[in-house]
Amino acid sequence: MRRRNSALALLGAITLLWVAAMAAPASGEVISGDCTGDATFSDGTRVDESTPLSTTVVIPDGDTVTYNGSINRDKPSDPVRFDGGIDVRLPFGGFTVVTWGGDTEEVSITNGTYTYEVPSFVPRGTGDLEVTATHTQLGQTCVVAVTMSVEGDPGPAAIIGLTGTTLFAIGVLGAGFKKAVA
Repeated sequence: MRRRNSALALLGAITLLWVAAMAAPASGEVISGDCTGDATFSDGTRVDESTPLSTTVVIPDGDTVTYNGSINRDKPSDPVRFDGGIDVRLPFGGFTVVTWGGDTEEVSITNGTYTYEVPSFVPRGTGDLEVTATHTQLGQTCVVAVTMSVEGDPGPAAIIGLTGTTLFAIGVLGAGFKKAVA
């Protein structure tokens, strides 16, 4: 009986952690730094630093995005170091979409473009994914987050993940039952 209760408690804890990891914060937008920016997809969908995390933006699985950004600092007289990137948080892990870095005198960019293809392991049509952009320059780090969902059907990856999760849960529950002695 004690093993069964332990197994159920473990399953409950795993479920709570999974739900907490999947839950998008109620708000967030600019998490740190004094920066502005926006990204516009080819279908006209636009996100910017004031888009609440509670708003899910549906994006295509591949597109060319036009972007603008500024760190809201005075332009330096000499080149300074900058770096950053865009990361996607998945239910179990995450991945980096793009990174950047180098030296520049610019503190803003206008009408830049970036073409992307969402990897096949990223779930489609299943809900919220937190996308975070980070940029560091002139002693300031800007972090901006938005909630996105990739359009499309969940596909085989979601079915395999659900099957694996179900089998794991059955195994955990089964481990808690007393075995018959032959």
